[in-house]
Amino acid sequence: MNSIVVEYLEDIPASDQWRLVRDVFFEVSYYGKVTVPAGYVTDFASSPPFLWSLFPAIGKYNRAALIHDFLYENRMIAQGNLSDYEARLLADKIFLEIANTVNPRGKTKHYLMFWAIRLFGRNRFLR
Repeated sequence: MNSIVVEYLEDIPASDQWRLVRDVFFEVSYYGKVTVPAGYVTDFASSPPFLWSLFPAIGKYNRAALIHDFLYENRMIAQGNLSDYEARLLADKIFLEIANTVNPRGKTKHYLMFWAIRLFGRNRFLR
């Protein structure tokens, strides 16, 4: 697992946008290696501001949020024989696995985030 190196994008109107300086990857047990390429722009966890006290945009789940957003936005696992529902569920499970692996002490928070993603992430995936 490599370090996440980003640069803050001050000139972008959307708040809290970061660009990856180098690739970020993670080996997922039941999927394989997932790589987010340098140059990808992220806001890390896409939680609404009113939830930041519970789920701040930046935390020990940065790698999970980054990879999850990349999978959603690029429909990386929707290619092949998976339906949209199956691809989205797999991306959500990948988020949970990475978050729990990187920070095993945060499992309760990660499960709450997983269920929030399941409840509210559908529209973002289908964009």
